[in-house]
Amino acid sequence: MLTLTSNNPEETKAIGETLAKSVRTGHSIGLTGELGAGKTQFVKGIARGLEIDEDEVVSPSFGLINEYEGDKKLYHVDLYRLESNEEIETLGLADYIWGDGICVIEWADRLGKDLSLLDLHIHIEILPDNRRRFTFSGIDVKFLEKEVKTLLKERLWH
Repeated sequence: MLTLTSNNPEETKAIGETLAKSVRTGHSIGLTGELGAGKTQFVKGIARGLEIDEDEVVSPSFGLINEYEGDKKLYHVDLYRLESNEEIETLGLADYIWGDGICVIEWADRLGKDLSLLDLHIHIEILPDNRRRFTFSGIDVKFLEKEVKTLLKERLWH
């Protein structure tokens, strides 16, 4: 498990950007946290790291899945509006999770036990003073440690 703190939205994006430089095609990332925690800001950072214009990245709450082209494909999924497993199953998520890009799923906790199918789970917690705590877990957490430590040194985060 790896934990770090972001002090503002730009730092949240920087964490996502750093992650994007470390992930490989076929990686899947689940994001959890309450409304307003910064999940979409984090995805904007991932997009920036993949050479995708972050201004193009919007929450796919109504469309459910947005696809972006950059250095690698980015599939941005939002399960917020889905209420049941049956609705989630109709999305064909397996094609995105194990597809030819990087799949990031907001509200991944809606997957229930299937959350364990994802390579990386990131829980974002709102802290006092509008800061955010990121807790990384999953089978691929180790590959992030070096990059995150470098980022922490550069930004003097704690």
